[in-house]
Amino acid sequence: MTKIPIWLYLMVFCLQQLSAQDSSVQRTVEQYASEYLDAASAQAVLFSGNRQKMLVQPLLNHQYFKDQNFVNGRLSYNGIVYPDVSLRWDLFRDELIILSPANYNIVLTSENIDFAEIYGFHIFYLYSDSVAGCPPAGNYIRLYSGNDYLLLEKLTNEMYRDENSQRNRFVYYFDLATRFYLHRNGTYHKIANRRSLLKALDTHRRELRRFINASDLRYKVDAEKMVLEVVKEHEKLSHHE
Repeated sequence: MTKIPIWLYLMVFCLQQLSAQDSSVQRTVEQYASEYLDAASAQAVLFSGNRQKMLVQPLLNHQYFKDQNFVNGRLSYNGIVYPDVSLRWDLFRDELIILSPANYNIVLTSENIDFAEIYGFHIFYLYSDSVAGCPPAGNYIRLYSGNDYLLLEKLTNEMYRDENSQRNRFVYYFDLATRFYLHRNGTYHKIANRRSLLKALDTHRRELRRFINASDLRYKVDAEKMVLEVVKEHEKLSHHE
């Protein structure tokens, strides 16, 4: 249950006694109290999830998106937008974590998350459906959205045992796996390399090859930049047809 400061109750009670003398003051305070209770209730829902289960294995690196520390972000949860909350994304368990005012790491319920924004990236939960090629359910980055283009990035940290671990003391590390999905013409296409990207876009292949070479875009060097720039270029070429 949400705890309400005792001073708020006392203030409302005292001012209610003066209602006969100044009803406008009473209305103002009651309105403030109502707004406070509504906000407190929303906060209680936000921090009502389970606490994060911490890993006990000795690790060489961390499992989080960009940084293991909490960062200020923007969150829409159950239709309510919180413009400044402390978040981090666990890529190993695919969980969005929020830091509560009591310094608890709380796992946000996936079905209640409308979106989250950290490091300038828009993250949302995708539910698997009957659309052809639909990727597995989970949290995805929306890299780009156009009239007929939706480019998604899926990040996963997979755990492996370090073969150089000392005897009787295994150490583990995370290896980041990245996958891209392009939704176009009612179908999802999995992007794994330059060839599959050009196949998914289907048209303007000659122009796109020239663009890739001129821009020095390489999938193995920076897949995210390469896929994003090529999709945007394809959209420009298609609009000029």
